[in-house]
Parts: sequence; structure tokens; C-alpha cells
Amino acid sequence: MSSHADESAERLLTVIAAAVGGTTFSLAITALLDKVGVRATLGILSAFSFVALTVASTLALPPRKFEKRSTKLVGWRTFKAPLFTCLFVVNFIHPLTLAVPMVFGPEFAESLGMASTKASYLLAVNSGVGILSRIPAGALADQIGHQNTLIIATSIYALATWFLWLPSALTGNAGLYVGMSVCHGLINGVFNIVMNSAQKQLFGDEMYYPKNGVMTTIRGIGYVIGVPIAGAMVRQVGDEKLSGVNFVNPIVYVGTLLMISLLCLLNVRWLDARHSGWSWVR
Repeated sequence: MSSHADESAERLLTVIAAAVGGTTFSLAITALLDKVGVRATLGILSAFSFVALTVASTLALPPRKFEKRSTKLVGWRTFKAPLFTCLFVVNFIHPLTLAVPMVFGPEFAESLGMASTKASYLLAVNSGVGILSRIPAGALADQIGHQNTLIIATSIYALATWFLWLPSALTGNAGLYVGMSVCHGLINGVFNIVMNSAQKQLFGDEMYYPKNGVMTTIRGIGYVIGVPIAGAMVRQVGDEKLSGVNFVNPIVYVGTLLMISLLCLLNVRWLDARHSGWSWVR
């Protein structure tokens, strides 16, 4: 796809497909674990991934030629620009926090007294809500701007973490965690839908690719280390059964990082307005 609109639609469809996969696989994996065990389930998932990635690689289009693509590498001097540094922090924090509610969701739900089957259903609800929110999120970004949409989504995630997820851990209230799962599902795909478009607008067409390469790299690092860091913060003594309070540390960790990310996004909005002039739609 060549036009900006087509690229946005392509990213939107990709994120919707990811939400559909998250919904169906959370239910399918639970059933497979009960029927065939861990080893066979992992084998089935590996075979599926191998086939899907082989087909995708075979059908992939060759690289396209761009007249205005910079081949310069991003140096340390680039980090002296506050706007770039703030976006770098946001791109690192997002993957650090995004997967934590989904990865620990079933175990956390069980610690609140839910059965394992219901806990997996809650994970499916998280992804299912995301399917419905992807298209409205893209439409909202077109109406109010990509930066504004990112700020709203991050604010919702942060507020849900502090005022729904944390209280549910402290009080053992499963209803609060259901609300957290719905909120997380609503904003889950917003970053992937609008972040690249926002950065293209901020960096410009020529410098977008080298600078976005840095952002993509730090995202990858965040995805790799985010869940292990959160997992190391879960408090458990021996083989005792987990309770909600055992998850307080990773919840506070996620909430704190989200507040930092929100401050960085607000600073980006202010720096961009100072450079390009104030506009409500941005």
C-alpha cells in the first residue's frame, strides 16, 4: 500500500487480527491444555506458527523504493532533542507495561477466587473488547489527532491501573478487575494503531525511517524484559497460594511507568505546539 491512508488501514487490520487471535487462542489454549497437556499444546502452537510465518514470508512483497528516505544512522546527538527523547521513553514504557495485565491476568483472577476457566474467559473478554474498539480508535485519531488519542488512551490505562486494578488487589474484589480488563482491552491496540502515524508527523517523511528504527528497537527490548521484570516483583513465599496483595508491587510498577509515559506524551504535545503552532487536532 502506497498512501498514508492505506498504510493506516493496513496497521488497523493487523491490530484487529491480533485481537481476534487473542480472543480465540485464549479459549483454545485452555481447552488444549486440559485435553492433550502442556507438551502437545506447545507442539501444536509451534507448528501453527511455523506454517503461518512461512506463508506470510512467501507472500511478502519486495522492498519498495522511496525517493526521500534518509540512510543516516541516528547518533547520540539526536537524544539531545527533548521531543525525540520523550518519544523514546514512551516507546520503551509501552511494551514494558502492555502485556503485564494479560500475561498475569488469569493467575491474578484465580488469586481473587475465580475458577481457572472463568479466568481464561476474562482474558478472552479483554481481547474481544479490543476487537470492537480498534476501528473507533482509528476513527477517533482521524478526528482529534494521533497525539491526543495517545494521551487519552494512556490516561485511561493509568487511571484503570490505579483506581481499578490496585484496589482489586488490595480488597480481593473481582468486579474491579473485570472493569480493569475491559479498560485495558479498549486501549490495548491504540498505541500500535496511531503511534507510527504520530511519529511520521513529528519526524517528517525523510527522517521518519531512521528514527522509527530506533523506536522499534527499544520497543522490542521492552517487550522482551517487561513481563520478566513484573514477574520478579510478584511476592510469594514457598508454595503458598497467591492472593491479590502478592501482585501489588507489579501493579504499582505498571502504574508508575504509565504516569511517566503520560508526562512524556504531554511534553511532546507541548513541544510540538511550540514548534508548529497550537492546534486542537494534533
